[in-house]
Amino acid sequence: MLQYQNAQFDYEPYPVCYVKDVLDAEAYRALVETYPAKDLFEYKPNLGHKYSLSELNNPENYDSFLSQTPVWKSFYDHVKSPGFVENVLSMLAANNIDLGLRRLRVLSGRGSHRASFMSRVRRQTELHARFEFSMMPADGGQIVPHTDAPNKLVTLVLSMMEPDAWDNTWGGGTSVCLPKDRTKIFNHLNKAMSFEEVDTLKTFPFEPNQCVLFVKTYNSWHHVEPITGPETGPMRKTLTINIMSRV
Repeated sequence: MLQYQNAQFDYEPYPVCYVKDVLDAEAYRALVETYPAKDLFEYKPNLGHKYSLSELNNPENYDSFLSQTPVWKSFYDHVKSPGFVENVLSMLAANNIDLGLRRLRVLSGRGSHRASFMSRVRRQTELHARFEFSMMPADGGQIVPHTDAPNKLVTLVLSMMEPDAWDNTWGGGTSVCLPKDRTKIFNHLNKAMSFEEVDTLKTFPFEPNQCVLFVKTYNSWHHVEPITGPETGPMRKTLTINIMSRV
């Protein structure tokens, strides 16, 4: 379902890809119109000021929403399929980003974070995709600088917004950054920093039907600076897809 022909890559300080028109226009409209309501979400202050709905955060609401919303259930099933993961990895490899994953087993279920005994014996890498609805308020929504957990290999952030619903002067873009103290660049274990401690190198604006994709590395620092919209403004709505490994 995702279309990568418009992908534009940056390779420094780590691989980041920006894709316009990542979904067919009609499919995108249907997903935006049926995006889950805020009261289904769980507030998550640990990385800033955001709300989450996923298999980890409010899982009963998550499962109920998917079962009752066919357009999202179809998209969920696609993202959870081996073909989705394989297509992302192939697209990255075609753009000189080869993650070196050769003996793969892509799992569609949720299950454990630990690889199966047989996969470890066979030296297979088990991968799965995680599917999270995320939203931040126009007044103060933010995600502090971090690099993502070690078992996240690739992250895709898809915007979910009505046309003309967001004013870019409020912010809301995804930013690439690095610590001002360059001795702290290495951050494999995902320690967070304050905004004052980093230099913002580039910001991808928050626009309709876009995807920002980045690869987890030791220095994949990124953030969403505090949004400065009105209290009654719309929420910054996204779908976050993580391709993750089991160890």
